[in-house]
Amino acid sequence: MGSLLLPGAEAASRAVQLLEKSTAEGRIFEVRNGLNMPVNATLSLSHGKLPLTVIQKSIPANTTLRLFSLRKGSNPQLALQHNFSYSAEGLPAREARLAGGRPAAAGSPPAPVLAVAGKGAIYDLPWKGGPFHISQGAGGDFSHDTPKGRYAVDVAMPPGTPVVAARGGTVLKAEDGQEGRYPRAAGNYVRIRHEDGSHTAYLHLSRGSLKVREGQRVEGGELLGHSGNTGRSTGPHLHFVVQKEISGSLLSVPFRFSQTVSQLPNFARR
Repeated sequence: MGSLLLPGAEAASRAVQLLEKSTAEGRIFEVRNGLNMPVNATLSLSHGKLPLTVIQKSIPANTTLRLFSLRKGSNPQLALQHNFSYSAEGLPAREARLAGGRPAAAGSPPAPVLAVAGKGAIYDLPWKGGPFHISQGAGGDFSHDTPKGRYAVDVAMPPGTPVVAARGGTVLKAEDGQEGRYPRAAGNYVRIRHEDGSHTAYLHLSRGSLKVREGQRVEGGELLGHSGNTGRSTGPHLHFVVQKEISGSLLSVPFRFSQTVSQLPNFARR
């Protein structure tokens, strides 16, 4: 076997590239690793000053791997800024360029993905009782891997647990009639718009449990309904997400809970 040769910084930047493609599926971001060693790739996406998501993956040697997909149906005109970096043993962490010579967006290095998504507005716990545990955190591969749900959390809890408003606002949508998995992946849910323009959504609620109606003003801590197992749910839990409408698309944004929530292993990654 020949000896391992580490390329210089210029060669490395050419050998590891972020590729952006438009396909029938939507917009796809891939990393081409032309080095004979694996690299750890980090891609952060933002819209103006608003951070949207951070993706981190290990890219095997001499491999092109999909890092992120913006699915068809998301606003194609959404202006995203990219910040791409990679590191490997024996090479310093460095900023990279998009293939084709377009520079990555300037700014601070991306923060790591957190289980309850780090820097953002503070929200009260959207349930009563417990203690409960996060069964799928931000960036989970099972269902938290799109711009709409990147920073969502799933909190495992028994059906019938009271679900309350994490902040005051106005109910935009309230769906209460679904029994099982179909027709909505979200099952029964409530969506609330807050004064700062953000939305919170509470998914997989029990049929017939909702206590609010569309257009109603609710206060923080007010009962919305009860948790369940409706829609695309692999077990009883509450799916909670904070979103903002940007260029016509609802995008998940970071937030913090006002209290600590413990975390189970992310079974969606196994």
